[in-house]
Amino acid sequence: MKETVFNESIWGDEGFSAILSMKSIPEIIKVISTDTSPPLYNITEHLAFQYFGVSEITIRGLSLFYFLLCLLFVYLITSMIWSKKTGLLAVLATALNPFFFIYAFEGRMYSILAFGVTASMYFFLRIFSFKGKQIINYIGYILFTLWAIYSHHFAFFAIAIQALWVIKEFFSGKRRTAGNTVKSLVLVGILYIPWLVPLYKQVTMVKGGFWLGTPDLNDLKVLIYDYLGQGIKRLGFNVPFVNMKIYEVAPYLVFLTLLTKRWWKSVEKTIFFLLWFLGPILITWIISQKFTSIFFNRYLLYTIPAAMIILVTSRSKITFIPLAVAILTFAIIDIHYFLTPAKLPFRQMSNYVKETKNESDFLINWNSSAHHLWETKFYGIPAPIYISGSGELPYYVGTALMEETDIIREVPVNTERVGAVTSGSLDEVQLEGYSLSEKKEMGNLKFGWYVRTIED
Repeated sequence: MKETVFNESIWGDEGFSAILSMKSIPEIIKVISTDTSPPLYNITEHLAFQYFGVSEITIRGLSLFYFLLCLLFVYLITSMIWSKKTGLLAVLATALNPFFFIYAFEGRMYSILAFGVTASMYFFLRIFSFKGKQIINYIGYILFTLWAIYSHHFAFFAIAIQALWVIKEFFSGKRRTAGNTVKSLVLVGILYIPWLVPLYKQVTMVKGGFWLGTPDLNDLKVLIYDYLGQGIKRLGFNVPFVNMKIYEVAPYLVFLTLLTKRWWKSVEKTIFFLLWFLGPILITWIISQKFTSIFFNRYLLYTIPAAMIILVTSRSKITFIPLAVAILTFAIIDIHYFLTPAKLPFRQMSNYVKETKNESDFLINWNSSAHHLWETKFYGIPAPIYISGSGELPYYVGTALMEETDIIREVPVNTERVGAVTSGSLDEVQLEGYSLSEKKEMGNLKFGWYVRTIED
């Protein structure tokens, strides 16, 4: 089978999630309560492993499933407010949006988050549009809002936008509906109580020092550009006449499409989607200026469907031209991304290690710019992280799941041969009393066998 991003080797974060999801559900909840996210994704991945087995296909297939469900609600939202044709265009633009496309094949909680938020927004909009039976709308809203916040903490920023809109609708005369929506949010809060203590611990842990730097205005611009078409920067094809790479052109095609829209046709509706798109982004950027930085692109990708809905709605007669070119550009970028996997080839490396390893050999992860504990565990070549001296690893690398034996400070006595995994340079690997005897390089992934030096 040809390797694509769907079946290529997993990387560290995916490995962490997969190793965690192999545990029982009570263990998953216990471990992840000391990490930085809620448990829903790992519980569903656990169930997927039970029914479909543990593999790259299962891991990516689960994310793709949630991605497709998100697209379904993009269609339902857009067709409900505008038309079925516009709904299909919104699905196409969202599905092919390069940054969003990445996480259709990422074994983490981002597509389940996008699905939860989009479904919550659908039922929220049905409530205030008086579509169908209100009791069904409130039940759907409560269920999917819970789904979203049990998927990722950043869903709360989407709820903040909803709360702002409830206030607007209250003063617009829909007081009863606004009141019932507030009651629904209160019920959501009650049903979230079981996670309040872990949430407090997780927030406190992040406040103690997170790995993200304080974002500036350029970071804000980069994120918005990424969300509007520049999210995949692999294809280096230069577009004729403009002397720009194709991914650099993509957001400008989006801007051109937006300039040709008939914005005045549905101002109030567009304002809601602008709030959905820009609100969480600006809130997290502002929080990151004064408090611990939490501004990170993948945490906010659930805002992309709103941007793509804005892109395809209220079209003028000439809007179709830049819109069609933008979507075609997205497709070209995505196809290249899908067919040219770039993650470190741990599956192939593990095969090499298993073929050359003797029973007495000892494996280590050399902690260069990053360790690969979870990849090596997932592929059956467990190798503890070797740290010389008294340094400690920060929590963000998955210490919640680590065992005491996952970090070592010296090679076991009388070990004749040590195998070292690294994505840095093998020259960095310094093991006193050992010298490099054999190496294997697969792109940026390296493995070295080191034999003990016998002194006379």
